[in-house]
Amino acid sequence: MSYLSKRKKGKRKNVSTVPMAPMIDMVFLLLVFFMCVSSLSQAGNRIEVELPESKAAQVPDDLSGRITIAVKADGELHLNGFEVSETELGRKLLELIDGFPALKLRIRADAPTEFAEIKKVMQIAAENGISDIIYATHQME
Repeated sequence: MSYLSKRKKGKRKNVSTVPMAPMIDMVFLLLVFFMCVSSLSQAGNRIEVELPESKAAQVPDDLSGRITIAVKADGELHLNGFEVSETELGRKLLELIDGFPALKLRIRADAPTEFAEIKKVMQIAAENGISDIIYATHQME
């Protein structure tokens, strides 16, 4: 008698298995998702600016829900890492606020940037419904 015929005559054990392929696929999808999200969350920091120093500087506990606008010394504006003009900035902020009404803003500006340039950005943000604005500085030692 062969092994198979003996096995058929004996009692069968009901063995349940968990399919691993879908779980592995899900783990890889989550991994890719978190890698993309982490790189996008740092998009605003890609623009090199020399932040001004301040004795009262504090690092915010939570930067989630904030978009970043970088203002270079020559007045060049960057919204989340992409260069925009003043008119484009207003339009893009309006689009963003329509999709996410609780949008907040973080401004990073070069130290030699004139306040008039920063004030323009703040006015554009206020005109488009963004009132929660923080200004990035380095803490003096």
